[in-house]
This record gives sequence, structure tokens and C-alpha cells, in this order.
Amino acid sequence: MDRLRRRLKESPDENANAAVAILMRPVDDGLEVFLVKRAEVEGDPWSGDMAFPGGKRGSQDTSLVDTAVREVMEETSIDLRGHEPLGYLEPLFSWVRDTFSVQPILYLYEENPTITLNYELTKYTWTRVKELEKTRSQAVVKGWDSPVFKVGEDVVWGLTYRMLERLLVALGED
Repeated sequence: MDRLRRRLKESPDENANAAVAILMRPVDDGLEVFLVKRAEVEGDPWSGDMAFPGGKRGSQDTSLVDTAVREVMEETSIDLRGHEPLGYLEPLFSWVRDTFSVQPILYLYEENPTITLNYELTKYTWTRVKELEKTRSQAVVKGWDSPVFKVGEDVVWGLTYRMLERLLVALGED
């Protein structure tokens, strides 16, 4: 984890519009990441997508960490209060809304929480990073020909795919 920490930013870009939490937990042969599937909602560009929990910064949020903690609690009932972020990836801009940036915040989460999804999500999964890497392929998603990772019957693409790519680089060998 020390090598990963050195490869991450030490503070978030507070100019970002939203934040997501990349929850990672150790398993015997590496790490798992926590992914959720967004509910189908008309007009939502991320509708039905596999993603990391998180969302838009609210007026009550004093920081993007506050945003991630609040959103993760609202969406999954996972309480990140008292958990220090491991670090931060560079924010990414959405292809759908090119002025909208999202700050990924990494957490090492060693607990096995009870998860209750709210109406915004339809399912969740812990996915082994090593297995995810093996599923990289190309697919047409929502009319876009895109690189994807496969997670069971679902695909991870777009913004979340790009975040995972950056995570894989950060986790890579020296």
C-alpha cells in the first residue's frame, strides 16, 4: 500500500463538481474494488451504469471528502466517517458533460459492511482487481464503441472505466 500511496495525490481538487469513493479491500491474492449499478432513470446519462458510489457536491458539503462520505452513506449505508482516504486520483471530466469533473477518492476498507442500497442503485459487487484486468475488451454501450471491463453480465465503461485504468496504473509495478 505504501507504493500506491506514493503514486496518489495527497489532496483532492476541490474545484471538482462531484466525488466518488473507490473502496478497496485486501483479499488473499490482491485487492477487490466495490462497484454499484445505477438504477435506470430517464434523462440520467449514467443511468444503468456500473460505477463507484458517489455523486454531486451538495451545498452542505465543506469538502469533496464530505461529498463522498455523504453519498456513500446515502447510497449504500456504508459509513466512511472516521476512515482516512488513502489518497486521490486526478479528477476526470465526463465525456457526456465535458465541464463536469469527478474526484476519485481511494479508501482501504478492510471491513465487511452490511449494505443497504437506496433507490438510486440496483446492485453492488466486490470485484477482484486481478480478475477485472483479464476482462478488458471492446463493446458498444449506449451507442458508443468503448473499451470496457466485464463484471458478470454487466460492463464497466466510460468514466468509471477510465478511473479503473488510472487505479491499475497506480497499482502497477515500479
